Amino acid sequence: MLGRLIGAKLTVVKGSLVSNSEGKHRAPLFIGLSVVFSAMLYRGSFWLVTNALELQPVGELLVQKLVSIAFLIFLGLLTFSNVVSAFSTFYLADDLEFLWAQPVHDDSLFASRYIESLVQSSWVIILFGMPAFAALGVGMNADWSYYAMLLAVFLPFVAIPTGIASIAALVITNMLVASRMRDGMLFMGMIAFGVLFGVVRLMQPEKLLNPESFDGIGEMIQLLSTPRTSFLPSDWAVNSLSPLIFGEGGLDWWSLGLLYLTPMMLFVISAWLHRSMYFRGYSRVQEGRHGTGLITTLRDWTLRRQRERSGSVEQNLERMASEGGTFSSLKQLVRKDRVIFTRDASQWSNLLVIVALMTIYLVNYKYFDIISDTKLFGEVGLYYFNLAVCGFVIVALSGRFLFPAISVEGRSFWMVLQAPISLERVLVGKWLGAMLPVAFVGQGVIWASNLLVVQNWFYTLFASLLVFGYTLCVAAIAVGMGAIYPQFHNPNAANVSSSFGAMIFMVMSIILILVSLGLTFRLITRLGRIITAGASETILLWDVGTFALGLLLPAAAAYIAIRLGARSLRARL
Repeated sequence: MLGRLIGAKLTVVKGSLVSNSEGKHRAPLFIGLSVVFSAMLYRGSFWLVTNALELQPVGELLVQKLVSIAFLIFLGLLTFSNVVSAFSTFYLADDLEFLWAQPVHDDSLFASRYIESLVQSSWVIILFGMPAFAALGVGMNADWSYYAMLLAVFLPFVAIPTGIASIAALVITNMLVASRMRDGMLFMGMIAFGVLFGVVRLMQPEKLLNPESFDGIGEMIQLLSTPRTSFLPSDWAVNSLSPLIFGEGGLDWWSLGLLYLTPMMLFVISAWLHRSMYFRGYSRVQEGRHGTGLITTLRDWTLRRQRERSGSVEQNLERMASEGGTFSSLKQLVRKDRVIFTRDASQWSNLLVIVALMTIYLVNYKYFDIISDTKLFGEVGLYYFNLAVCGFVIVALSGRFLFPAISVEGRSFWMVLQAPISLERVLVGKWLGAMLPVAFVGQGVIWASNLLVVQNWFYTLFASLLVFGYTLCVAAIAVGMGAIYPQFHNPNAANVSSSFGAMIFMVMSIILILVSLGLTFRLITRLGRIITAGASETILLWDVGTFALGLLLPAAAAYIAIRLGARSLRARL
């Protein structure tokens, strides 16, 4: 029975990849973009490893510490994504009602959902994490045994968060009423990020790339030395790989054993608990989303204040009749989307998690100012690193809030089609209606980060303008590609934002931002030296041309995405 359940899920995935009902050429396009993005990750990781090795006498210790931090970050990302995935896979999936009515054994249903949650939340980390660790092996001149051990370590490493998340989701659904479950999941996410932040801060990563910040070589070696025993799976992975990378003694069988025994133990415990507690938790989830939860209460208070300011329905109708004339269709579309966004607490409540993420980044960016004098980054390098991170934030926000904009219309999209308005205008309305939170977060991050490190006014102003331009373009691309790859049958915006179409959008947008930053680099650095330092620099026509191309590429991509999205909807409907 387990094989049939997994085979049915693979058939669905295969059918969605080859079908044109949700967008054409998804699989080839995703493969091509993944290859390009993986090559960029490999090149950047190789550069970081080779330059870190040149910082003698602690080059290898520095690389080992960076590997430990990378595994720790992966562990945090996997834990958070598995919590969200476990809750939606075990309790909110559309096919659960059908499966409960079939003669399917409880253990087979649990195992199939467990495997689905594991694959759904881990494939991105495996796909885009392998190039970085492959670059580590090449940079350290490791032999073939390192790559074999890398696969052997990654498989149990990604399975540990799945076991933790399945147990956590089961406990939450049994302890909390339905109206409090979203609050509980949000609270768990905040706690996870808080713990991750504390662990990263204790490791003092800003000191790793600046040896001058240490009082002596002894303090440096003491910080960089990774403990051989730890209770974190990230350190077990590092201890298992270190002998093959750095040639430090024999294989650490204890850490490797912990890596394999821990996910097995978590699977057995989770399966045992699900036998007696799963149906009760599943029933509680189906009770509904209305109640006295914190997020629901805050949403209702916001809607009451909005109604008080705008007046009653009768007053609004009288005002519209007295004004007469026609109304802007674009304005009404924007207003509709903003009202829907305000009413859906599952949408805007994600901003709380995003604010927590940005706070963690800003605090760490303040500390990373001390590495601006090193040859690894430099002041300009750290400035462009911050721009790239802000670009990634914009891509993530656009993928979460703007990419599902067309899909969340669902079966009611036919009402929009009946209006005397073009599909291009509908997409522009979606773009303008949901872009405000993305622009607000992007500007807040870029201004706060530059003020924390006391960046000069020219670089700060240009960064703000560039990030705002990226916000406009990436948001439009998200809406357009969401129309190319819609999922009208999927009412869950979170699932739509993690689909293959969303991954294509995110990879394409990240590559576009990196290319744009590379094209604008020369002119901005020259202008910065001229304006802030009074240097005698010559502005070449080539610099102006590449700068203009760097600005035109995102704008052209946004225009093309909107047009292609409207054409795709027109051909589909």
